[in-house]
Amino acid sequence: MKLKPTYEFYDLFQFIYDYFNENLFGSELPNCMIVITRKTKTFGYYSNERWINKENIKTDELAINPIYFSKYPLIEMLQTMAHEMVHLWQFHFGRPSIRSYHNKEWGNKMQSIGLMPSNTGKEGGKKTGQQMMDYPIKGGIFLDVCSQLVKNQRFEKLWFDRTTTVKIETLLNTNTVSSENILIEDVEVANFLYSTYTIDSPIYLGNTDSSKNKYQCPGCGVNVWGKRDLNLICGDCGVEFEYQ
Repeated sequence: MKLKPTYEFYDLFQFIYDYFNENLFGSELPNCMIVITRKTKTFGYYSNERWINKENIKTDELAINPIYFSKYPLIEMLQTMAHEMVHLWQFHFGRPSIRSYHNKEWGNKMQSIGLMPSNTGKEGGKKTGQQMMDYPIKGGIFLDVCSQLVKNQRFEKLWFDRTTTVKIETLLNTNTVSSENILIEDVEVANFLYSTYTIDSPIYLGNTDSSKNKYQCPGCGVNVWGKRDLNLICGDCGVEFEYQ
């Protein structure tokens, strides 16, 4: 039987969307157009009513960036899907703020599906703001739903993007997650959700311009650019800049 990469790839993400919609949102979300994006430094995004057909029916866009599939654990991709689905929920049923600001209503909905909003992606971070990350709540519904979700055989057909700007030795040294951050008791499921896929023959794009390396403060979101391997600390927040 011939491979059907397009079908296998998008069928998985439609399945994830439907499963989350049913089990996290009570099946109240409308369908949307799921696409992939290679937008720089973006895990994913939501754009309301981005598409229209000949019958003048509009639908939203939810985008996922495949560049990160082999750089981060699967749980991160699932968090991105749920994060953007909360934006979709807020557009249709809530009151979103202007210019992509993550407000309190959005944050409360995130917590209701088992994800804690945090501008640092860690405990203690601000729960509202322009640039927001999140982390799974221990014992929350999101982890329970994901534990059942990934048992579906569709996940055996997940495709990975081979392109990377990280050298192979770096990839091999960063594909583990600290055991203290693994919140699922089922060892097999935990390994699947929290491990990264090592690509045997990645396509290394490189970065020839040393001034184009971006660093961002996880506290206030300010950006700076410079050469690789700089050790920078934000004077306002007192935290280290993260390489983007």
